[in-house]
Amino acid sequence: MENKFGSNERTPGIRKQYIKVQLKEAWSTNMGPMVLKYTKGMTLRKGVLTIQVTSAPLRQELLLNKIKIIDMLNEFLGENLIEDIIVS
Repeated sequence: MENKFGSNERTPGIRKQYIKVQLKEAWSTNMGPMVLKYTKGMTLRKGVLTIQVTSAPLRQELLLNKIKIIDMLNEFLGENLIEDIIVS
C-alpha cells in the first residue's frame, strides 16, 4: 500500500504524527478560530475522532453537523480516515 510519503514501506510512527498534524490543521482551517478556542483536545483511534470541547452549545452544534464535519475533514486529509465523531 503506497502512502503519502511515496513509498510502499510501512511507517506507522511517522504516518501517525503526520496525520495528527494534518488533522489539527484541518480542524483549525475548516472550523475557524471560535471553535478552535473551545476545543480542548482531539484523538483519532480506529477511525473514531474524539473531540473534547469546553462549551455545551458547541458540543451540541458539532453533534448536529457530524456528517458534514466528517466529510470536510476527510476531504482535507485526502483519504477516509474518520468514520465517526464523538464529542465530549
